[in-house]
Amino acid sequence: MMFYLPALLLVSAPIANVAHAQQGADPYVPTQANCTPDVQVRAAEKGLSQAEQDWRRLRLESVIESLSSYLTRTNLTGFNVTQYLSKLNATNAPVVGLAISGGGTQSGVGGLGLWQAFDARYPPAVKAGTGGLTQCLSYLTGLSGGGFLTVSTLASNNFTSIEQLRKAINFTEDYLVGPTGNETEYYDELFENAGAKAEANYSVSVVDVFGQQFGQYLPREWRYRSYSDITSKNHSFSLGTGPMPIVSLAEVIPGQSPEIGGIMYPGNNATNAFNLTSYEITPFEFGSWLGGRIQAFMPTKWLGTSMNRGVPQANDSCVTGFDKFTFVQGSTANAFNFWFIDAWYNIPLFAKRSLQTFGLHRRQSSSGGIVIPADQADSPLVQLVNGTAENFEQTFNDSLWATYPNPFQGYNAAMTDVTELLLVDGSETGETIPLRPLIVPERELDFIIAYDASSDAEYSWVNGTNFINTAISASEGGIPFPRVPSSRTMVNLNLTRFPTFFGCNSTSEPGSRSPLVLYLPNTAWTQYSNYSYMQSSFTDNQFDLVMNNSFNAATYGNGTIDKTWPACLACAVIKKSVIRAGLELPDVCNTCFKRHCWNGDDDDSVVAQATKDQTPILDPGLSFSEWNKTWYAK
Repeated sequence: MMFYLPALLLVSAPIANVAHAQQGADPYVPTQANCTPDVQVRAAEKGLSQAEQDWRRLRLESVIESLSSYLTRTNLTGFNVTQYLSKLNATNAPVVGLAISGGGTQSGVGGLGLWQAFDARYPPAVKAGTGGLTQCLSYLTGLSGGGFLTVSTLASNNFTSIEQLRKAINFTEDYLVGPTGNETEYYDELFENAGAKAEANYSVSVVDVFGQQFGQYLPREWRYRSYSDITSKNHSFSLGTGPMPIVSLAEVIPGQSPEIGGIMYPGNNATNAFNLTSYEITPFEFGSWLGGRIQAFMPTKWLGTSMNRGVPQANDSCVTGFDKFTFVQGSTANAFNFWFIDAWYNIPLFAKRSLQTFGLHRRQSSSGGIVIPADQADSPLVQLVNGTAENFEQTFNDSLWATYPNPFQGYNAAMTDVTELLLVDGSETGETIPLRPLIVPERELDFIIAYDASSDAEYSWVNGTNFINTAISASEGGIPFPRVPSSRTMVNLNLTRFPTFFGCNSTSEPGSRSPLVLYLPNTAWTQYSNYSYMQSSFTDNQFDLVMNNSFNAATYGNGTIDKTWPACLACAVIKKSVIRAGLELPDVCNTCFKRHCWNGDDDDSVVAQATKDQTPILDPGLSFSEWNKTWYAK
């Protein structure tokens, strides 16, 4: 499903009409405020912020309570749960993260299915033995679909159950046409909001319009609220009963980033390019850890403030409300550059299909100007960017990027005289699974579940490319991470079909900083879950089918293939903390890891066509055409 925008709207809404808002009364416009002492940049080398450290202690106290009920239902034979819990505290409890990949609504809704499959509030998950793992998560990361949908929807809805979420969010509503179906009225409102922000002298782009569409996945009262509002005192995050939501972004740099036809993209995909900046937004901070041109953080609440050398340029002109939830959603989903390069030049820049580079470093434009091919002028995506450019008197290029006042201006040599950051979909670094925030040593994660719905293989399935990219990136940056085989091995050994642990041996030594990682691929268990990543609405039946497939992926076929799977998951959750506590894992854990960990074997033979074309694991006789006609389309 592609975007559809009424052409008349985009060519007839001049800036004078778009930005008619009342000064100071528009909910989308950031607010000027006096600065406080915390409006400053801090170096990443100082470790976790004090705010995150304080929150983390609170969260881990809640995790310990949740472990008591979770572990008792996982059938951990031979393990003394009471003795283990007696040795835990907020400094040594297991730290667990869930990363939801990019992949539009395919990954976004699939990620919600995993949340439910691990949720103690979902009776089938409790019966399956996986219910309770959601309550043990300390970190939830996402980018693109995993960011604008899974992470943002759960965080803004107070990390509720999926049952309650479906009462609050209407997934049958199409975010491309709006709640009433009146597209002209809908897009008028989106452009008016962006126009009010422009009138207040903030740079705007297509992301200000595009991002507001994802307000569909927020409670109505949150559609003009800020990402930093998650820290409000009554939110489950602040109470320590919900995980930290983190969204990942990438950037383009004028004059440095390579370009095709004048369209910039982050770095050169010939390598994983650890030197590309991987930005993250948490409720507390915005910034980057290792790699890239900045290793520093700014309080998220104060994004939009004019900064220089780490402090505000004026004490009476700080900004709040720039970090609008929808603007963050649009930022992490902003892949207009990749979409255009793919459509106009047939060059797929996403780390899909393979790691081939197509000689991209030789395709840079000398002019820097973007010329829209004649046969692409009517593309709804082109119309949306063109409409933004025309309304706000910009070039097509100016309108492509999520534009942030640079809080790191003058902070180091690389940021000298850089007044704005141009941010894009976090997957454009080549790492579509947002693992970077979870593997930085400062967060000391023990166990990470990496959900991959990147569509990097034929038929919109996965071949492990993006998981491999993170392993390469971690190696380049000296970040501890398990060894990962080639994409051919991943496919040939069914590592992209079934959940597989990586790093079982490397995490067995006391003091090991390498996390244990579960690679959990989007694959067909009961349904064909490779629907279009641009699907913009779901019938109740379609949503149910996706939830059911995710449930079977998370529960290993609901125990029909391996009844010990719940114990295996529990073993992964507690493994490193058991070692820290001086205890031993039960035999069931050793058996589980032997069965479900990658054993180091390789198979780089050419992948057979039959292997690429999946059928549902639990219903192998169900063809795609039959399923689509009789199941998904009804």
